[in-house]
Amino acid sequence: MVAGAWGEEASLSEGRLRLWLTQAAEAQHGRAFLWSPIALTFGIWSYFGLDAEPGWLALAPPGFAALLLLWFGRRSGAVVLIALTLLGAVLAKARSDFVATPLLHATTADLQLTGTVQDVSASGKRHTLILAPDAIEGMTPDAVPRRLRLSAVASQGDPVIGDRIQVKARLAPLPSPVIPGGFDYGRQLWFQGIGGTGRLTGDIQILSQDRPWASALDQTLAAIRKTINTRINAVLTGDTAAFAEALIDGERGTIPKALNRSFQISGLAHVLSISGLHMSLAAGGVFWFVRALLAAIPVLALRYPIKKWAAAAALAAGLFYMLLAGAEVATQRSYIMIAVVFFAILVDRPALSIRNLALAALIILVMQPEAAIQASFQMSFLAVLGLAAFFEAWVQWRRGRDDETYQRQSAPVRVAWKFVAIVGASLATTLVAGAMSGIPAAFHFGRIAPYGIIANGLAIPVISIFVMPMALAATVLMPLGLEAWPLWLMGQGLDLTIAISDWVAGLPGAQLVVAQQQAYAAMLAAFGAVLLCLLAGPIRFAGVAVLFIGLGLGTIHHPPDILIDRSGANAAVLDEQGRLVPANARKDRFAVEKWLVANGEEAAMAGAAKRPGWICADHLCKAQVKSKSVTYVSDGVALPLACDGIDILIADFPLRGACKPVATRIDRFDLWRNGAHAVTISGDSVIIRTARQESGVRPWVVVPEPRKTKYQPQLRQP
Repeated sequence: MVAGAWGEEASLSEGRLRLWLTQAAEAQHGRAFLWSPIALTFGIWSYFGLDAEPGWLALAPPGFAALLLLWFGRRSGAVVLIALTLLGAVLAKARSDFVATPLLHATTADLQLTGTVQDVSASGKRHTLILAPDAIEGMTPDAVPRRLRLSAVASQGDPVIGDRIQVKARLAPLPSPVIPGGFDYGRQLWFQGIGGTGRLTGDIQILSQDRPWASALDQTLAAIRKTINTRINAVLTGDTAAFAEALIDGERGTIPKALNRSFQISGLAHVLSISGLHMSLAAGGVFWFVRALLAAIPVLALRYPIKKWAAAAALAAGLFYMLLAGAEVATQRSYIMIAVVFFAILVDRPALSIRNLALAALIILVMQPEAAIQASFQMSFLAVLGLAAFFEAWVQWRRGRDDETYQRQSAPVRVAWKFVAIVGASLATTLVAGAMSGIPAAFHFGRIAPYGIIANGLAIPVISIFVMPMALAATVLMPLGLEAWPLWLMGQGLDLTIAISDWVAGLPGAQLVVAQQQAYAAMLAAFGAVLLCLLAGPIRFAGVAVLFIGLGLGTIHHPPDILIDRSGANAAVLDEQGRLVPANARKDRFAVEKWLVANGEEAAMAGAAKRPGWICADHLCKAQVKSKSVTYVSDGVALPLACDGIDILIADFPLRGACKPVATRIDRFDLWRNGAHAVTISGDSVIIRTARQESGVRPWVVVPEPRKTKYQPQLRQP
């Protein structure tokens, strides 16, 4: 009897579960399109996750299968998503081939090169030129990269876009990651068509100013940008002027390091670069102003679709703002997203919706598949997705609710409730956007701003209500010479924003540094957030569980015991407390600071080098790491070296035949071939990972070639 009751109860529970799952599945009907950018992203990630570059013969079957699935299974959402996943890898491969360029494979001596300037940006006293070379001394035409990224000082010349120049420069290959598996800046440059870097060693000689018509727009915009900056600096000074330049025309090279750091710690760094916030405020401001102006003319407001006219004006203003700001990748993405919103108005569709976000993301991923692995796209997409989902949930919660109680309140009470609702909505959206964008931010940058909600809650209203409207007014009035007052008022808002940032950055524990997460953990956390936003009905809360599993896995950290810079200029060991100790307090600061952040440390390089770990004398450092004795020899000086008792030998110069009995030797040749090294000691085993090994055999990974110069220093055994 009891068994029968238990059987009936189990059968009833099973029936309820089936009913619940059926209802959950039905709730997802019509939402497949929202998942399309996610499916495309998974396909793109699979391409970038390969150890070797696939050939088109290998990608032809999945590409053909994707087309068949899209054609014959287009009525099935699941089939379309599978097809998009397959298509993502094909698109990424096609994009890689499209931007392909010859690569430099070795550093060079001073060479003479000629080419056309494609871009110029300033950073303090230094300039960065993007040059399209047509000839490089000693190189055959087929070995010349399509573009080079060259650094210079202002005293070496001031070319403009379109100038054909001749310069002396010392060139170098694309940089490799400073830590195996770390951020690959060389890959980012590759997708910009850049095949090498370098620095000018002589003055710039302008050969011709007969600039091609193709660069006419860039030249005009550069001239406008220069004029705007001159006008700004005539009214504003110091940090305020640099901040204003960044917001109006995207010039960030003049922003002081202290201001940058303050905004990074406070969680306001996104304000300094033109993104979705600025684009929506600028284009949205134009939309509001034009619509209000037209609404004041009854003959137009009653007879014509002035809302659509305002949307068209906003589209044009956003396009100009994007071009003026340099049309960087992040700015292009912001404009595409805002353009989709205003285009929806033109075709009488809801402007703010997850569907519009999915469409914008699809356009971006098809045009630039590499965006799927970049922090800016991931942060902006997740932030907007969170806001759109929050807005959708809020509307559903409010739908059908009785407002009679609110209407019966007195006018002052209604105003107070309205104010509370506005403040609450502002804080809620800040929290949602910050939490969503914080997932990729923690993975890519290793930093979390715990007081970001405070900083954004105080600063964003200032930027939205005061700063950006004045920036728009100043830009419009500049041709009339009437920009002084709007700029001055904008400056007051910028000063207040800087004060907010400095105050928040000065709070105790204002910045948290988190150890480098495994990619799968960050992906799982992001997928949990996406589930929470895209699923309909109560099943969406399954995303919370996936999110927390990903966050939990992200706390698991197994750092290497030894890190070695790609040039051998510095090395670091892990002490018993799990802290990194660099051997040198001065050399290769950039790499060491990245190591410390990846290890979850906020310590400065000089302070970390003072920790116990290395015993150094005369360019020779020794350390005991677990069961292994480690020796690091630097500066390439000829030293008598006793090799007995050394388990791991590291040198920043070629060891050649020295210390052959040492079990593990890592010298300048090893680092030159394979980049930065990470060494893990497990019992008696020594496991070595290298940057080149982690990067795989890909078109952007440089295979080094020797320079035709004689290497002088050699190690001498006693």
